[in-house]
Amino acid sequence: MTVRMAAIISLSRHRVASIPKICLRGYATVTCCFDEHYFASSHSYTTLVQQRTSRTTSFRCHNRPKYPTSPSDLRVPGCETRERKNAQKMGDIALPPLSKQPPANDPNSDPNPVDESPFPLTAVDKWVLSQTDEEFSYHSWEELRTLIQNNDLSVLKRKPSDLRRYMKWTAETKASYGSMTNYLLAHRLPKAWGAPPFTPVSDVPFADPSDYCVLLNDWPYGFEPGITHIVVWTRTAIATDHDKGDMTPESRKIVGDFVKRYFVDRLGSGGEDKVLYFKNWVALQSVRALEHIHVLVKDVDPAIIEEWTQVHEWHKA
Repeated sequence: MTVRMAAIISLSRHRVASIPKICLRGYATVTCCFDEHYFASSHSYTTLVQQRTSRTTSFRCHNRPKYPTSPSDLRVPGCETRERKNAQKMGDIALPPLSKQPPANDPNSDPNPVDESPFPLTAVDKWVLSQTDEEFSYHSWEELRTLIQNNDLSVLKRKPSDLRRYMKWTAETKASYGSMTNYLLAHRLPKAWGAPPFTPVSDVPFADPSDYCVLLNDWPYGFEPGITHIVVWTRTAIATDHDKGDMTPESRKIVGDFVKRYFVDRLGSGGEDKVLYFKNWVALQSVRALEHIHVLVKDVDPAIIEEWTQVHEWHKA
């Protein structure tokens, strides 16, 4: 229905004056009353229309002690901007209120951490850098299970101070060694592997023990207590798709079988409830030249973790 109206809304201290006779094509005159909770550009006006009559109907507004003197003075309860809503929610997880920058007394604060990052930052990384450790929400086990099942890996995040330290350490390591790959080959991965391109014993990932190495993650994500982050490095390529570098169905099954054999079965009954695993797709990897998967375990005896991560004879040069 086409509506042509010309009206003047006048605001006084005691009431909002009604709009006299708004003409509707093919309909009768209308009188409107605006309440301060609805008088905003992002909200709908309450309009009461009496159709097919020549009579004007008016309605008394609620008597409020103080009315604003202009529309800009009005407050709309529950009104949020689109930017704020987008900032409050990322992926499918509701996020707590943001802090625009780390406090002045934060020893790990960096005025321009995003611009100086030694590796590509995700949207979540940038959001985390706007927080303090006190504002940070740690990943729970159930949350991790949901994220991994949905392959929503971009939501995984480090504690703000850990992320800043990781960025600083990565920049210094690259400056000293030329690349993260050179550092890992020199200090973390088996000497027997030599330098890439590697020559694995088996073309099937995790089929031969000498082709993979199990280590604790030096820079884990922000988890609740009791969760341990393990990285399994392999010199055998893991097949990925051409879309975003994610695992193919075949390689996902190979990785799943290995995790069950190496980790879950070692924990005995109920072990499947204590182990999660994933492989970051290419865009999320901070070390892209070396194949690896991530394994998370919950409430596992430290002695078993030490057994998993021990150095074996076949890894020595």
